[in-house]
Amino acid sequence: MTARQMPNLAAPDTVSTILAVLRERTGMDFTRYRVATVQRRIANRMISVGADSFEDYLTLLRDSQDEAALLLNRVSIKVSRFYRNRTSFDLLRTRVLPDLARGAAPLRIWSAGCGCGEEPYSLAMLLEEAGLPGTIDATDIDPAALEAAQGGVYAAEAAAELPAELAARYLVPVFNGRRSLVAVARALRERVAFAAHDLLSGTVPGDGRFDLVSCRNVLIYLQPDVRDQVLTTLRRAVRPGGYLFLGEAEWPSEALGASLESLGHSARLFRALDGQAQERA
Repeated sequence: MTARQMPNLAAPDTVSTILAVLRERTGMDFTRYRVATVQRRIANRMISVGADSFEDYLTLLRDSQDEAALLLNRVSIKVSRFYRNRTSFDLLRTRVLPDLARGAAPLRIWSAGCGCGEEPYSLAMLLEEAGLPGTIDATDIDPAALEAAQGGVYAAEAAAELPAELAARYLVPVFNGRRSLVAVARALRERVAFAAHDLLSGTVPGDGRFDLVSCRNVLIYLQPDVRDQVLTTLRRAVRPGGYLFLGEAEWPSEALGASLESLGHSARLFRALDGQAQERA
């Protein structure tokens, strides 16, 4: 198989066995993710190692002590950048944070499925800009992604959507001799705490009840019934009057929609209604 050839579709039993080995080695269960997405990412890893078939790759996975971690890194979803979907982040800055600032307590934010950290650090920038006290719990299932996030160093291209004034204040240029990189400022690091967490577990970090819960471009990779379960968990984590922030292609289920007020279709931002407000809606 050449570097540009995608392998043929695998037999369902073979993919199931690959995922079973991955779960045994890493503790991560991807059986409830969309089958086509998982199979495509396994195939992508197969190309990297030169495996000619899913069966050959399964043999490699069983024989190698390191391959499971490498496959986990490939299968888990980590495509992001700073200030992704600028329109939505601008709405956070101009409408959501001023509303949340009316409360007296420091803000609590959960960035669920944070990948390599671009999203929680973007949220930290907005808190800094607004001069608001608050912290961000950033979680992901992938240890390698969390390690990269804690390192806080990114390719310069990750800041392509970030407003220039924010990049100048919160990203420090770094050159490692081969490519241009940027490192997040210390003020952002002090706002964000990274931890391992599986969204499919149904649990919420700490005692829940966050002012803002952000989970973007993760739900689209889940099977519909699992997506609804995760949405229920996310909604439970938002305090009354708090906000839920989803990806561009994501929308709450009809059942959950009754407890949420949309800020408009141009952004996937929703305000959690309290009981009385929900009755009036």
